Amino acid sequence: MSGKTPNPASLRLEIGPIIRRAEDIAATVSRDLPGHEGLARAANSVAAAGRSAERVSRSLQRPLGIHRLPAVFLAVALLVFFVWVYRQFFHSARLTIALPDRDASSLRERLEHGGRIEFEAVVISGSREGAARVARGDVDLTFIQGGVPIPPGLPRLETPRPELVLWFLRDNMHGPSRVRRILTSLENEGSHSVARGFTQAWGIDAPDRFVHDWKKLTDEPDYVVPDDVDAVFAVKDPSDDQTLIAAERLVAAGFRLVSPDLGARVSKFDYLSTSEIPRGYLRSDPPIPEEAVQTYSVSTYLVARAGLTPRLLAQAAHLLDAKPDTIAERGFEPTVGDASEMFQGVESFLGIIIYIGLAFLALLGLESFTYRRRFHELNSLISLISLHQSSKDVLGLRDAAVRASNLLYLSLCSDLLGLISMISGYYTQENSSLLYNNLSEVIHQRCDALKINIQLKILHATIDVGPMADTLAAVVTPGGDATPARAPDPRA
Repeated sequence: MSGKTPNPASLRLEIGPIIRRAEDIAATVSRDLPGHEGLARAANSVAAAGRSAERVSRSLQRPLGIHRLPAVFLAVALLVFFVWVYRQFFHSARLTIALPDRDASSLRERLEHGGRIEFEAVVISGSREGAARVARGDVDLTFIQGGVPIPPGLPRLETPRPELVLWFLRDNMHGPSRVRRILTSLENEGSHSVARGFTQAWGIDAPDRFVHDWKKLTDEPDYVVPDDVDAVFAVKDPSDDQTLIAAERLVAAGFRLVSPDLGARVSKFDYLSTSEIPRGYLRSDPPIPEEAVQTYSVSTYLVARAGLTPRLLAQAAHLLDAKPDTIAERGFEPTVGDASEMFQGVESFLGIIIYIGLAFLALLGLESFTYRRRFHELNSLISLISLHQSSKDVLGLRDAAVRASNLLYLSLCSDLLGLISMISGYYTQENSSLLYNNLSEVIHQRCDALKINIQLKILHATIDVGPMADTLAAVVTPGGDATPARAPDPRA
């Protein structure tokens, strides 16, 4: 032995020799067994079945076909399933959020606790710029202060910690009616927009009444408030350090924190809610303010761009959680609700797997249905050959010519059954999914059983029956099965 490993390609079943052998059998029948056109047609039908299998094999090489549908579906379904599992349990999303460069310090702290959502802060000048960016889709989220128009159709959620209206007047001022000019923040941004609403309600609104120097007030230590500025209006987060610095400078410059009372007109502003600044809230010693001041809180909204998925919206909403769960609220022991949620999750997980498996099996069944007609043809050929060989017995035949003819006939029938079995195996070789049904197995079993019957008949030719030949010839049925001879009638 050479010891070389056989080439796997050489172990494949080829259909060409099967077709040629079936054609040779048809030619042998026509030459050596004249008058047996039925067997010749059966041989030609086996050759035609081989050529049909060859065409099917060529079609299986195409990139598109129903035979690839189960495997493609299974691959796509599993890929989608694993992607879903990854996104639900492992994926860390990344969202861009627009924040003003100076305000909302508490909101900045919450970005560090986004859970499985990673936030990337984008610095903007104010709420109006944030509204424009989120409307264009440049950012995923932004915080927009009340008073700034929010583009319609965008999902929004009110934050639990609104900002406060800070209204400072000079010591010699007792109301807004005599105010000449008002210092506020950037033009057309949150503070200025809310201030315009207040001045309109007070009846003192004028385009040239505002001085936009709040940034200079907080950033420039040597900044001096102009003499013609009688009031300061800002909507700020009181916990922000810059807000506290500005409040101390204003008090040192002769301003005091007073109530920006709107009276009944407050109902016109849906983003305002009554609030109170306690004594010493901005500075404890000396206190700012000296007494509790009634003011308004201005709602701030978390606004998302259009098209953000519900899952990401839900995750982003956790930015607004006022406080984390305490140990007592969360608990350690599993409850009935926890167990129910766990079992529901397991049920959903198994349900997805089961549905994928059922769909895969259904597609396999659909593919097998396309082969059913071809296997039925092979099955019909087996039945036809069984019918042909049933009358060809050799046991007890004394005519050598007839016995030789029957032996050849039976041998050719056995060869045709072997070819049919090989054609069935060729289908299975070319499309391994046929192994999941019993179509090819039925063909193999019927061919093997009938070949054993034919081989037994051929072995009968070696039995020398002697004087019993005439008796056996008389009692052998045309179907090849021997029946017991009847006892002679005693009256004869």
